[in-house]
Amino acid sequence: MFSGYCAEPFSVEPVEVVYPDGKSIVYPDLEQRTVHTTAKYLNGIVGIDQSCDEIVALLKKMSLEAVVENAEKGEISVKLPLTRPDILQECDIAEDLAIAFGYNNIPRVPNSEATVGVPLPLNKLADIVRTEMAMAGWTEALTLSLCSHEENFGLLRRTDDGTEAVVLKNPKTLEYQVCRSTLLPGLLKCVRENKMHPLPFKMFEVSDVMFKCPGRPNGTQNQRRACALFSSSSAQFEIISGLLDTLMTALNVSHKKEAGGYYLEAADIPTYLPGRSANVVRVAESGHKTVLGSIGVVHPEVLRNFELDYPVSSFEINIEPFL
Repeated sequence: MFSGYCAEPFSVEPVEVVYPDGKSIVYPDLEQRTVHTTAKYLNGIVGIDQSCDEIVALLKKMSLEAVVENAEKGEISVKLPLTRPDILQECDIAEDLAIAFGYNNIPRVPNSEATVGVPLPLNKLADIVRTEMAMAGWTEALTLSLCSHEENFGLLRRTDDGTEAVVLKNPKTLEYQVCRSTLLPGLLKCVRENKMHPLPFKMFEVSDVMFKCPGRPNGTQNQRRACALFSSSSAQFEIISGLLDTLMTALNVSHKKEAGGYYLEAADIPTYLPGRSANVVRVAESGHKTVLGSIGVVHPEVLRNFELDYPVSSFEINIEPFL
């Protein structure tokens, strides 16, 4: 539209682009592209039954220069005009064919491949955990999967050894530097932003955290976790411990050190008060012991870092071993 006002209207000036490897290409490339397709593919995508000649006639309605290359095999070649940069693949040609044929003219047929959808086992397990914790009177939160490096480590009195958190290469803000490797910071921030509400705070989240995993193709691995937090005028560890026991009972895991049970094992965890923290250990039917996570009363320094005024007790466990 504006080309008519130029000194030389309706013209394009070439530009040479030189790449770091020394290769140079002149743009724009004004050569027409040719896409090869078949009548069987186009008919199958659209849901019609047209001959090669009929397909060519319909494509010409869309300003596409199509010709039949091999009528027996149903091969068709389509030359794409410079004005159609939106056509990238065969499926884009099928879309133009459907438009030319008319969407309302496409015959309606019942689905010949009926399937039944089922949830993934991990998602089904997560829904069970959510339901049990919600029925216990706790409120679910959904926090951001990105956080700052300080929130993920320093504010929780944790040390980063460089092998845990997935760090963003070029984060836009300091608030979103790493993919969270724990759910606790999100819940603590949620309490901080809702301090105007009355006590107690009984919150939980069931979501994914991410870790570095050099052995996987993308170098990372997700892990589904459940985290709960209780905050009131006193820590009341028995409340958060009771929720954990309720959850384990729903998962058919009793509180015992024998096979098929779980128990709490004293541990020194920096995020929690010394002497008031423990690992949650599950004993498999084979007798193998797995540390699912931790439970305890949050350290006062952590509360101060997150600007919280009241004691907090929490637990966070990995629920994937229950699959």
